[in-house]
Amino acid sequence: MFTETEVAPLLNCRCIAICSVGELFGGVERHIIGLLKGLRGHGIDTLLFLFYDHELAAQARSHGFEPIILPRYNSYFLSTARYMAQVLQQRQIRIVHVHGYKATVFSLLARYWYSFAILKTEHGLLEPMVGRPVQKMYNYLYRFLDILATRKANAIVCYVTEELQTHYRGAYHGLQSITIPNGIASIDRLSLQRPSEFREDWFNLVIVGRLETVKGHSLAIEAIAAASNLADLHLQIVGSGPCESELKILAEKLNISHKIHFLGFQRNAYNYIAYCHALLMPSLHEGLPYTLLEAMALGAPIIASQVGGLAEVLQNDITALLIPPGNSEALAQSIRRLYSDPELRCRLAKNAQQLQQTQFSLEKMIQRYLSAYQKLLN
Repeated sequence: MFTETEVAPLLNCRCIAICSVGELFGGVERHIIGLLKGLRGHGIDTLLFLFYDHELAAQARSHGFEPIILPRYNSYFLSTARYMAQVLQQRQIRIVHVHGYKATVFSLLARYWYSFAILKTEHGLLEPMVGRPVQKMYNYLYRFLDILATRKANAIVCYVTEELQTHYRGAYHGLQSITIPNGIASIDRLSLQRPSEFREDWFNLVIVGRLETVKGHSLAIEAIAAASNLADLHLQIVGSGPCESELKILAEKLNISHKIHFLGFQRNAYNYIAYCHALLMPSLHEGLPYTLLEAMALGAPIIASQVGGLAEVLQNDITALLIPPGNSEALAQSIRRLYSDPELRCRLAKNAQQLQQTQFSLEKMIQRYLSAYQKLLN
């Protein structure tokens, strides 16, 4: 734990601004909600800038934080940046914590009118360039602007895993950097209700997250097909996204559509994690996903790909079953192991829960960010 004297300089800076896009609601957005609540617990006020009045804005309001919604159209970028600067100056805010390229670029532009320090959190690897040529061109431009703005701002860069720090080392060479793993508050499992979709006579597997190729949903569906001899095995898919149609087609092609249940986005995702027999995370790459930490906290057995933050946090056969990325047969074998061994499920869940409580708590994450903010003030 950090001592009181270590965070004392923050007494001269009682408000931190946080800036993000806010279009979707996933790990980054859960991270921001945790930051808002954790900083408030330490007596630090926060100011939240978003470009979309979507789920993150709604969640922030439900916790007592009223976001400032900025115009999201690039044609207003100068007036938006100037408005940001005016608000920051009025509140005498000295630190802006940014998440994503748009927040970084607009915060850098705002410094033309008002001087403040920038801290940036990198949450994951950059996604592959996909889409039409025009979209690819824009994606390359956004990456270039993101890196340029981060360097120009002389930001402190925080990474959620050591792998990310290694990956971005060349792009951010010369900048101060630190690894701060994600953390979450304790979750009261007894307050959660069993989802109505979970039949008592089913072995319910769950995969939670946006339906994108990188999350490995297709591998999970293929694994269910490979283990189709287990008649009561069912996969509950919580989330929405661009791959939903092709995933449904895959389930039909493999003749297991009756075993695959698409539940869409669910605000009460904790309920599904808490009552599943196992959580699947067959991602092709990952940062340090909040779904992982939530499953650990809730005592859900985990099967995960041995990549990124999953590999850094979990130990095979101790806190989870780890599989090679992209290997649906290995995933099917791990599913069979958990299906047939209740004691293994219990042991993995208990060990993972203890690890989360000691190493990946919200308080531990907040203390580390307070230390990083202090570096900026100094």
